[in-house]
Amino acid sequence: MPIDLGLSRVTKLLHHLGNPHINAYKSIHIAGTNGKGSTVAYLSSILTQAKVRNGRFTSPHMVYYNDSICINNEVYPLAKFKNISDYVQKENTSLRLGCTEFELLTVIAFKIFEIERVDLAIIEVGLGGRLDATNVLEPFDPKTDLKGGVIATGITKIGIDHEALLGDTLAEIAYEKACIMKKSVPCIVDRKNEQEALKVVKEVAKNTMSDLYMVDGMNKPETCPTNKMCYSDPKSLLKYSPLKGDYQLQNLSIALTILDVVKLQNHSSLSNENGESKITADAIKLGIEKTVWPGRLQSINIPKTGLHLLLDGAHNASAAIELAKYLENIRGDEGGIIFVIALTKGKSIDNLLKHIVHKNDTVIPTVFSVPEQMPWISSYSSEDVQKVAENYVQDVRNIGTSGQSIEKVLDYVNELKLSGDNRNVVVCGSLYLCADILRYVNTLSK
Repeated sequence: MPIDLGLSRVTKLLHHLGNPHINAYKSIHIAGTNGKGSTVAYLSSILTQAKVRNGRFTSPHMVYYNDSICINNEVYPLAKFKNISDYVQKENTSLRLGCTEFELLTVIAFKIFEIERVDLAIIEVGLGGRLDATNVLEPFDPKTDLKGGVIATGITKIGIDHEALLGDTLAEIAYEKACIMKKSVPCIVDRKNEQEALKVVKEVAKNTMSDLYMVDGMNKPETCPTNKMCYSDPKSLLKYSPLKGDYQLQNLSIALTILDVVKLQNHSSLSNENGESKITADAIKLGIEKTVWPGRLQSINIPKTGLHLLLDGAHNASAAIELAKYLENIRGDEGGIIFVIALTKGKSIDNLLKHIVHKNDTVIPTVFSVPEQMPWISSYSSEDVQKVAENYVQDVRNIGTSGQSIEKVLDYVNELKLSGDNRNVVVCGSLYLCADILRYVNTLSK
């Protein structure tokens, strides 16, 4: 089933399954156009090093369908995942709810977190926020006997994307994302967002009585409307992060401020037997060092060939601008880059290419395979990408039909390198294309 935003179906299914997201564990909920995945990855890695049992739910899946769900930073085993998936889908069929694939995946994640007895779940919004299936999450209320609920929310960089579903303006999109805020639950926001977006975020925070922490990478976040202080210094800690890109300072700042705010709440599950926080300075440093988030400025070598690639899932204008900043640092003396590009139908090919390519670059258009359990997702044909790319670069090489395998594309790029082409190779345009590369590497590594 294609994307169909709404909360009624998923609410009914979760209620039938005992509302695990309310009754079993506390949650942190993260929205944003770009950067939310990296923020979730930092949080999960740090909490794991702090020995706080945590679950992580991200989307889309990267390499295999079950890698959307992790326990203590480890992908949930496929066999166990399938058992819970079969159970949830059976209940959905029995109740005739007609949940979408993403709604089912959300429920599977929430149920797995209950079964695995996590103390804290870190949940990434799938699309938007207000009507996203994950927004069934409710605020934690210490005045009740319920164990679960949201204890903090985060909003990363907001940009123009998914206009058909979220709105045509930055203000409209910001509203959809800001609506993950919960009554009286603190929200940590990237202060470097456009003022048009921040104005909307502040208004929603006022209406939900949420303390709003505005962070910009400095060690003293501006807060609105309160004046609470946080302690971690992201600028000094960023050097430990293996994730590339200047924008990681913002993502790390959001993650660290969330942890500072959560520590101030003194939840027993986050403290040791002496009542001291498990989230120590050592756990934070080690967690940052061990953070892994594939497909974002990821350097990778193709086994058996020595071919080196930079993978980046940049697929919208905001992400393309950040990728372009990074590429300026790796352009060789000749200045050119070999780009392997595929995009999801509906995305703007122009909004990617106009930011990242130079006239003397080479573009190799390709396609990605249909992602598992997401049949509504499809790739532009290589001819579609070629037509747009020819407006930006002189050298576009469509090496075959739209059905060529990623192996064929990489073999072609490797031949270029062996013939003496010393330019860097960048694969971008879609996380689904990055996933094809990573799956191919896995097969070669066995």
